[in-house]
Amino acid sequence: MSIMVRIGALFAFLGFGSLVLRQLGRTFILIEWADDMQPVFGIALGVGGLVLIAAGLLLGRKKSAPQPQQQFAQQPPAPGGQFPGQQPYPGGQPQQQYPAQQQYPQQPGRQG
Repeated sequence: MSIMVRIGALFAFLGFGSLVLRQLGRTFILIEWADDMQPVFGIALGVGGLVLIAAGLLLGRKKSAPQPQQQFAQQPPAPGGQFPGQQPYPGGQPQQQYPAQQQYPQQPGRQG
């Protein structure tokens, strides 16, 4: 979550919360200085917080959206097992040589 969204959430909480607390005869100590400007200050602070939240989410979505990349269609191998543009293997198709597998002796007491 970006800093803009966090600050917006704080502003929205303080703004709209101050409206509710005013109805209950309480105030936030942090914004008690603006008590004479209520309810306009609380509404403005809350709406400003919502704007910051929306802007932070939109900017975050824009940054995290993957950029479209041009994709090329994969062509099937040409007859003979070669891809287009591949140099032919001298002497035809290469034969894969695998080393002989090592046999381990049977451990006593175990069935293999």
